[in-house]
Order: sequence, then structure tokens, then C-alpha cells
Amino acid sequence: MPSAVSAAAVNQSCKKAGAMSTAKSKGKNVKVKCSKVGKKLRWVQVKTPTTTTVPLGTVSQRNAAAKGSSYLRTSAFSRSGLISQLEFEGFSLEDATFGADAQKADWKAQAVKKAASYLKTSAFSRTGLISQMEFEGFSNAEAVHGVDAQSADWNSQAAKKAASYLKTSAFSRSGLIDQLLFEGFTQSEANYGVSSTGL
Repeated sequence: MPSAVSAAAVNQSCKKAGAMSTAKSKGKNVKVKCSKVGKKLRWVQVKTPTTTTVPLGTVSQRNAAAKGSSYLRTSAFSRSGLISQLEFEGFSLEDATFGADAQKADWKAQAVKKAASYLKTSAFSRTGLISQMEFEGFSNAEAVHGVDAQSADWNSQAAKKAASYLKTSAFSRSGLIDQLLFEGFTQSEANYGVSSTGL
């Protein structure tokens, strides 16, 4: 609801809609506009737009923030992973940290994207993918969230992993099962994956 200003506070009467003037309000001069309120014309205070905040930080920190933003547009990162990437680009730790934090990123959402990208290119067990995500700098909670958000069929992942091993090397059934167990698959997932290859 617009705040009306008393006519006495303005040095002219409100007779024409759209007319602008100034008035005293709480000891300060404010802009007012003659507006229709109900059936009457009244002086209404004009709200001034809030000024845009100038970005904080040094020139280098603002550059780090811009670089961090460009990275997140094309790939998924953990907070620490993005800081490391910015350091690799030559930014100091302080500037890189500023650049990563300036993104106000949802790191759990980043974890979901990262886990999805891994499953597009390779096969993982649930625990194997969580470990890979932690290696990328995600916290355990972020990694678990990202992996579980995939709703992956881990039996299917075990089958893909078993098949990929047999493309490059020869295994006995028990040897391949042991390899899948080493990769973090459960016993039943490993058995399923190896059986799917015909071993």
C-alpha cells in the first residue's frame, strides 16, 4: 500500500494525477507524486529504487569470481575442487577461495551433476562412486547425496564393469568376482555382474 503524505507537507495542492513534488517526511525531503487513492487525489511518496551494490573484493578476487562462474557453467565442482582449479589458473589461495565462495553454489546440487557425469562415461559401484566424489573434494554427505540422487541400478553397473574388464584382460569367474568386490560392489552385485558376461 503506498504511503500517503499530508497535503500540508507539500507546498501545493494535489490536483493533477502524475504531478511530482517534494515533501518533508520524518525530517527528510522525499519525492511525492499526485496519485489517485480510492476516489481522491493524494500525494503519495515515491519509493526510490535500491542502488546496486558494487561487487566487493579486489580486482584479482573479482576476476577469480568470474573465472569460477565460467567453470560452473560448463562442469560440476566441489567447493574445494573449484578452489584448487582456480589456484591452478594462477590465483592465490585467498583469491581462489573468494572466487569459489562468490558463486553461492549449492554444492549438493553440484555433487548430483558430477555423479551423473561419471556414470555417463564409466561404470561404478555405489561405494566406488562415493569414494571418487570424495576424491573430487565433496564432503561425505555431499558425495552420498549426489550418488543416491542417481537412483542407479548397481547390478547393471556391475555388469558393465565386468564387461569392460573382459575387453582388456582375461579372468576366471572367481577372479573377476574378486575384482568387482575390490571395486566396491557387493557380493550379490559382483555375482550378477560376472554372470551377465557368461562366465
